[in-house]
Amino acid sequence: MADMLKSLLQEPFVWGLIIGIAVAIFLWIRGIIKQAGQKKEIKKLKGSLYTKMEIDAKGHKTREDELEKLRKQNENLRITVKSLQQKPNRAEIRQLHVFDKAIHAMLARAPGFAATWEMVLKESEDEIEKSETGITAFMRKVFVPQRKLPSEEDETKLIDYEVEDKDT
Repeated sequence: MADMLKSLLQEPFVWGLIIGIAVAIFLWIRGIIKQAGQKKEIKKLKGSLYTKMEIDAKGHKTREDELEKLRKQNENLRITVKSLQQKPNRAEIRQLHVFDKAIHAMLARAPGFAATWEMVLKESEDEIEKSETGITAFMRKVFVPQRKLPSEEDETKLIDYEVEDKDT
């Protein structure tokens, strides 16, 4: 048997077969090691993907919750604006806004109106400033009259500047 093994090892074909099998075994073991590394990498990537999907889901849920909250807030503000527009004296405030827009339109369209308007506006601002600083006590009486505003029956008159004498 030893002679037969010696004669086989002297054949170049047998040496080629042994070397080929050794290379195949080496490549097979190397493939198994690579496959194990790739499985670990796939597991790691799956974990990263799962984590990213969780974060994205939480972010999406947060954005949806915030959007729903903003929708509710928007609806509440819309209802509040509607209710405030229905309150008493809101018509007068609205009318003041209309007058303000009309004044700005007149400033743009009428050439002589602007200079007169600016002069009268400056005088009015000076008078109000004096009344706020306490220089003109008389002006305070005009802005804070002793008489009350008209009741609901007489809504058209806001301030009655004519003082009726009770004796006459």
